[in-house]
Amino acid sequence: MRVRSAVFHRPGDPLSIEEIELDPPQAGELLVRVEAVGLCRTDWHVMQGERRVAMSPMVLGHEGAGVVEEIGPGVAGVAPGDHVVLAFIPGCGTCRWCRSGREHLCVLGPRITLGPQVDGTFRRRDATGRDVGAFCMIGAFAQYTVVHQASVVPIDRDLPLDLASLVACGVPAGVGAARHRAKVRPGDSVLVVGVGGDGMNVVQGARLAGAATIVAADVVAHKLDWARAFGATHTIDAGREDLVAAVHALTDGVGVDHAFVCIDPPRTLLPAFRATAKAGNVVVTALTPADELSLPVPPLELVTSQKAIMGSVYGFASPRVQIPELVALYRQGAIRLSELVTRRYPLDAINDGYADLIAGRNLRGVVLPFA
Repeated sequence: MRVRSAVFHRPGDPLSIEEIELDPPQAGELLVRVEAVGLCRTDWHVMQGERRVAMSPMVLGHEGAGVVEEIGPGVAGVAPGDHVVLAFIPGCGTCRWCRSGREHLCVLGPRITLGPQVDGTFRRRDATGRDVGAFCMIGAFAQYTVVHQASVVPIDRDLPLDLASLVACGVPAGVGAARHRAKVRPGDSVLVVGVGGDGMNVVQGARLAGAATIVAADVVAHKLDWARAFGATHTIDAGREDLVAAVHALTDGVGVDHAFVCIDPPRTLLPAFRATAKAGNVVVTALTPADELSLPVPPLELVTSQKAIMGSVYGFASPRVQIPELVALYRQGAIRLSELVTRRYPLDAINDGYADLIAGRNLRGVVLPFA
């Protein structure tokens, strides 16, 4: 079938809206009608050449949700008509990580930037017959996609799919970082540096975990207003205030129990580290360009302060566990989803959506491929 898709060709170029040929699902795979895709900064890093992929052309997009249209041989537990969230790290189910319930660490994870499907072959071709890759083995910036059953998590059919797409990446990344990676406890203090897609959900996760003090720092004033609505107790304009001094003033000179670096780690990690209390946690959720090979934390400070610096992907929890849990929390009113969506875009306006993201105008933009 011919499918309109947003295709990456070269770093620095906008995504190209093209019709590509999409083959039917093979063994273990599904054809999904894509109803909504979040505009995540991860894809932008690919577009800028900061997150390297192994091939082009490639259909980007990984924060998606849709409806199963067709299943291939051997698919179990999912049927046509089911609503699904697309998991950007597939869980093979058999590696040591999956067997221990940590699908976010699955051995398939390092393959998500390569382009082929799980079996190593392709389902997409351009007008010249050339293979087209799928980012994260999903390629969600398209009207339809073929994915392996390891990449889908079924959800209830009454949840709006534009909201469901958010629990594919940004919401679990942030909420999970607070709850599962840092293990924020009731009464703790938290600093969130960068309250965009991930950071705003760290705010939600910290609030959910019972943090008493949640400090949101950003250089965009209206994001700080949004952060208060999501649960921040204090805000810092990082473009005008000294982050470390401001945090110490709020915490009697002690620093916060947990700091989250959700934007530009080479620039923000050291201030976040120094704003963290002794024996505290510094959690990095933001991606860094591939050519950045070090982070500016003096080793002596690391040792003497006894702080922990840790990375977090997918909120350090299995998407198969975390996604249904987040849906349940949304239904209970414990987390917000609709308030995360600033604007919706047709597929043709995807580059405008990314321009709005980088300019700080959006908390989350959502592409509707059939709009």
